[in-house]
Formats: sequence, C-alpha cells, structure tokens
Amino acid sequence: MDVCIRKQLVVTCSKDKSIKIWNYATKQLELQTVLQEVANAVAFHPSGFHVIVAVTDKLLLMNVLSKDIAQFRNIQLKHCSEVQFCNGGHLFAAAFGNKDIQVFNFYTNESPPQYKCGSHV
Repeated sequence: MDVCIRKQLVVTCSKDKSIKIWNYATKQLELQTVLQEVANAVAFHPSGFHVIVAVTDKLLLMNVLSKDIAQFRNIQLKHCSEVQFCNGGHLFAAAFGNKDIQVFNFYTNESPPQYKCGSHV
C-alpha cells in the first residue's frame, strides 16, 4: 500500500493479482486492474499519475488514466520486495535480494552507480 502525497488517493496490491486505487476522503474505489501475476509491492508517484508495481521478475511502470491503470514500461529486476518514490518523484528505489537497493531515474530509467548496504568505504 502507498499514499499519494498530492491527492487523496491510496494504491493497494493484493494476492488476487489486483491493483486498486482508492479515494480515502470518499472511501470509494476509483480504479482497479488485474495483473497476470501477483504484485509484491506498489508505490504511488507524488503526482498521482503513475504507480510502480513490483512483480516476481520485473517492475511495472504504469500510468493512472481516467478509467484504467495501464503499463507503459517495465524494468527487469528479480525478487523486488519494496519500491518507493522520492518526494520529488524523479527518483525511485527498489529493494531486492538480501541487502541490495537500486535507485532509478523515473523519467530515463537510468541507474546511477550503486553502493551495497553495509559496505564500508
């Protein structure tokens, strides 16, 4: 589950393969889509116009449209267990494996040089 910081929206993922966007002010379901595989994690872009969904072997970058949630890109990344946008929305981080975190530029999908958690300089 993740909350949009600029709109009154919450996104959830479930073992039934559904992604749902809720309006927490009106307590109404706004949008939903069903994926081909189970989602492990989900994150809302601060604008409320995009979500990232982590499935078994990739990250799905999706647009939140007026009547649908549609995938526009994916990034191959296995075993992602958590995903989160930065406050500005231009970067997002994906946690996978034991201690690995990879940061991506949302608009270009480029990843700057990475450091392993717990490594000493």
